[in-house]
Amino acid sequence: MRHLLTVAVVAATAGQAIAQERPANDGWSLTVGAGGLLAPAYEGDDTYRLSILPNIQVAHGDTLFASVQDGIGYRVINTDDVRAGPIARIKFSRDADGDQPFAVTGDDSADLVGLDDVDTSFELGGFVEYEIGGMTLSAEARQAVSGHKGFVADLGVKWSGRVSLFGPPVIWSAGPRVRLVSDDFNDAYFGVNSNESIASGLPVYNAEGGVHSYGIGATAIMPISNTWTAVVFAGYDKLTGDAGDSPLVQLRGSEDQATLGIFLSYTLF
Repeated sequence: MRHLLTVAVVAATAGQAIAQERPANDGWSLTVGAGGLLAPAYEGDDTYRLSILPNIQVAHGDTLFASVQDGIGYRVINTDDVRAGPIARIKFSRDADGDQPFAVTGDDSADLVGLDDVDTSFELGGFVEYEIGGMTLSAEARQAVSGHKGFVADLGVKWSGRVSLFGPPVIWSAGPRVRLVSDDFNDAYFGVNSNESIASGLPVYNAEGGVHSYGIGATAIMPISNTWTAVVFAGYDKLTGDAGDSPLVQLRGSEDQATLGIFLSYTLF
């Protein structure tokens, strides 16, 4: 589900970027959309599946934003250069049967059979973004109060700009990113205890925290009209540390994780 969340983040970014092209709106806005995402069946897998994903984004001006996938955030600090505030996210469960309700290609993975389910996680934390010229530095830290019950920190740098190809300018962004996690997070998704080892056939493995992954992402936001927006995005992340060394990844999956998708959204108001 981490890859499904990527779509929501991209969609939210698109909405914010396009909003900057419109007259200021201090009221409520609603954007709906759908798109296709090609990504690993689960984080760490080497088999890719195509999913068709719905998305709903609600915002109040450029201060409050909310969606099931992107969580709920509020910009307590909201200047031209700095944006910061609290955020709450939901990370959906990972089930041992490999079920993916949005997938339209491929079969459910059997790689996770015998491993414990990871329940839906509610993560609470904060974010900060600092913009300097065409570069944005971002950091977000969250602690799960259910599910994996671990700590997650996402750090990134992106460069952005506009290029005129035809019609409205295409808004692009690209840059590196890194994720750090706690012992609880890695153990929930990549550890194998003695009972799981017997049931799954994987060797016992104690996964500790640290640098979880690093990679790069790129996005092109293409305004079609004042209400329609298309987004094309691609990313690559490499699992590292105890996540990358996990027998789930080494014996049944891959450290290399790529995503490719296109998203179409419509702003109702």
